[in-house]
Amino acid sequence: MTTQDLTLMQATIQKMHWHESRQKVIAQNIANADTPMYTPHDISPLNFKELLESSTSKLSLSASTTGSAGHLATTNAKHLGSSSSSSSSRQVPEKNQKNPYETSPSSNSVILEEQLLKMNENYADHRLTTTIYQKNIDMLKASIRSQ
Repeated sequence: MTTQDLTLMQATIQKMHWHESRQKVIAQNIANADTPMYTPHDISPLNFKELLESSTSKLSLSASTTGSAGHLATTNAKHLGSSSSSSSSRQVPEKNQKNPYETSPSSNSVILEEQLLKMNENYADHRLTTTIYQKNIDMLKASIRSQ
């Protein structure tokens, strides 16, 4: 078994790749701040439910009160269950680029302050994801050493 077989590790790696892609898009927006007729772009958010469903883990996301092998057991009504539950059926709206409130005379709608805020948010989220990944690696190393 490798770390690639663990759903959490796969999820954090995919999240880091998503942050890297978003960083490239934001950097492109900033680089084209003076390009005539340029409109800023952004990528759609990473869907956590799809991420879990696409994992190669043997566990299913369907609810099971029996706790049989291959299914996650929901032993409490407050646990996250299958897609039929009301709490997990909520969809996160896609993050569309806002209509810019200012446009340059050359019809460029890149707002540098907004792009820099997105870049800082993306940096902080990427750092959090890498910290989670590193802590999980450390936890796995500690569990191997204790055996």
